[in-house]
Amino acid sequence: MAPTWLLLVYTVPAAPSRKRAAVWRAVKSAGAVYLRDGVAALPERPASRQALAAVAALVERLGGQATLVEGARLDPQRAAALAEEARQARAAEYADLAGEAERFLAHLRAEVAHRELGAVDRAALAADLAKLERWAAQVRARDYLAAPGAAQVEALLARCRAALGEHVVGRVEAAS
Repeated sequence: MAPTWLLLVYTVPAAPSRKRAAVWRAVKSAGAVYLRDGVAALPERPASRQALAAVAALVERLGGQATLVEGARLDPQRAAALAEEARQARAAEYADLAGEAERFLAHLRAEVAHRELGAVDRAALAADLAKLERWAAQVRARDYLAAPGAAQVEALLARCRAALGEHVVGRVEAAS
């Protein structure tokens, strides 16, 4: 049996444009793919249902109308194209995240090579790593179709945690 899809069909008042922009950002944040203006799709899963239901609630709070269609069966070719579009979007996000993790590692190496890390430096680096971790969690949450790149990002984040841990824990123990 072919997988089913969730469709969010919505309209938002044209003015002010910030309402339309807010909905567009929410749809993208959910990981949905647009079929056309005002119609977004996701593979039917509990997490995707929850994500699109939240977007539908936002649309209604903004004075629009939203309908969530469950169990939609799409033409197999169209469904495959949508799935590939969603996978590619997540793969691009994973690639961006991997690049940022590599930059974090390079920055950490450069900082440690040039000077002793103080408490403020360590706190700033820990905050930067926390941002990367939150970003990764957001991408994982909308990766309904197992896009390529997830394993690479997880490995890089583990390296980031280990590298930061070496310098944070090592310096704290040395100071004790």
